[in-house]
Amino acid sequence: MKKILIIASLLLVSMAGIAQDKQPVYKSSFFGIRSDGATDNTTSIQKAIDFIAGKGGGTLEFSVGRYLTGAIELKSGVDIYLREGAVIVGSTNIYAYGGHKGVFWGEGVKDVTIAGKGVIDGRGPGLLVNIREQVKMRHIEEAVVPTLIYLKDCENVKLKDFIFRYPATRDNLYIVEGGNVTVEGCYTDTK
Repeated sequence: MKKILIIASLLLVSMAGIAQDKQPVYKSSFFGIRSDGATDNTTSIQKAIDFIAGKGGGTLEFSVGRYLTGAIELKSGVDIYLREGAVIVGSTNIYAYGGHKGVFWGEGVKDVTIAGKGVIDGRGPGLLVNIREQVKMRHIEEAVVPTLIYLKDCENVKLKDFIFRYPATRDNLYIVEGGNVTVEGCYTDTK
């Protein structure tokens, strides 16, 4: 009987250790991120990522809905999970990107995963129209055209299972400059 109790105790302790290693999951709604497709969530999403990074890491989870945003800086240890039906919608206003090269971008970040059955939609055609209008009105001379994901010198970054849609860049759904990035199960349904 003592052996059974000791084995059961060891099993419980090892299971508790496994549970503690699991990163926390934070729902996007907890941070006031709106899924109506019209509210600019750039600041809210960035604050959520910064908060999670400050807590040592975890996952920011997006449920069904459309989440309008400009450029979002990825942080080490913070994963993005897109549930089926969740769509990250890129702004068609070039000023929402602040000169950054992607809807999601990161330089030198480590241990980041963007995954799920959701979509990252750059609304590229609309963004390109906005850029042309701004150049024509001479508000800007030229603009950095953002892609969906831009990563530079990043380590252990995974892009997994989500759908790419309508980047503003002609040929690139994502751009990787140096580092270690793996892409698995992602595809585009752009027609």
